[in-house]
Amino acid sequence: MPVPRDRHALLQGRPMGGRRHGRDFDRFRWTSGTLSKVLRSPSLKGHRIHKGQTVYDAAGTPVLIGPPLLTGEEFDSLQELLRARSNGSHPRSRTTALLTAVAYCSGCGGRMYFAARKGYSYGDYVCRATARAEKCLAPAAMRSDWLEAYTVTRYREITATDSPVSRQMLLDSGARVTVSKGHRGGNSARLAGPDTSRLSFTLTERSAQSDS
Repeated sequence: MPVPRDRHALLQGRPMGGRRHGRDFDRFRWTSGTLSKVLRSPSLKGHRIHKGQTVYDAAGTPVLIGPPLLTGEEFDSLQELLRARSNGSHPRSRTTALLTAVAYCSGCGGRMYFAARKGYSYGDYVCRATARAEKCLAPAAMRSDWLEAYTVTRYREITATDSPVSRQMLLDSGARVTVSKGHRGGNSARLAGPDTSRLSFTLTERSAQSDS
């Protein structure tokens, strides 16, 4: 399979290869850098790309050039794996957060991911639209301990269970917590816990929903 540079040349009716670093090539070879660039490109989702970024129309919707090779969730999972490997860490710590694939941003509908806070026992769940080269008009974020406590409480209320709640239990029951963007500022009362008006919780399996 030709590298993107050679593929583009073929589409333009030009021969493959060329001169690179003072050497002539009949065709260019795949390198780890080239492969990384391809795997990180939103073009895998069918997006039109300009200078490595998704092109949006006037309504803020990605411009598509063809059918996607990966769904949005598959692309998100791939980016998390690539980031974990580039940081020299094992991806397990990123994928075992309680609300991975459970917490979603209301602004863009994408997954929220756990981000650690240095020096704190808790972190945050944050919208990662920018990491997907997408635009979120209202990116959400919330303290992890608050969001996890809210989710577990709502799950137990609906399922009438007192047993420990695991991520697998939440996934098996189709649990989903959606977070809306908060407002900056405020007084010390905001430190008491989450603003539940920003949250909604659903269980697909039981067709149950609570908006509080």
